[in-house]
Amino acid sequence: MAYDPQSWQNFYLMTGGAAAALAGLLFVAMSLHAKTIASHPFYVRRAVGTLASLTTQLLISAAVLVPGQPLAWLGIEVEIGAAFFLVVSIVNSVRSGGYRAGLLSRSRTRTAVEVVGGSIWIALFLATGISLIVREGGGFYLLAADMAFMFGWNIYTAWTLVTEVSE
Repeated sequence: MAYDPQSWQNFYLMTGGAAAALAGLLFVAMSLHAKTIASHPFYVRRAVGTLASLTTQLLISAAVLVPGQPLAWLGIEVEIGAAFFLVVSIVNSVRSGGYRAGLLSRSRTRTAVEVVGGSIWIALFLATGISLIVREGGGFYLLAADMAFMFGWNIYTAWTLVTEVSE
């Protein structure tokens, strides 16, 4: 079952629908604060990153549902998504000078939580792709755990974005 995509169809129908719904809601919420978001590079990166993450969840859910797709291809698709977010995270970390320049006041604890949280889901995402390619280490169970963590993470980042731009 860990490597049988047909056994997971209902789960990925649900996650794809949830990702699409959350992306739509976030898009509406961001539209209400578009001027503030667009005026600060950190907010732009957070908004784009959260929407990209939800879109990736939608695309991964759709990829799981493609009939007859070899499991290794799905693993490669997951790895591409994970590598994309790894690069984006590194670039955003390098560009986060706004924290240090006082443009955005944040506690060290909150920054640490965000670094650790972001690192966890990217590490899970990378491990999932490898697991699907080699058929070892959890397969769809690992992908399901990552999808659940990603939803929680996206809700957190969307909420902090909306509350920060509202202040």
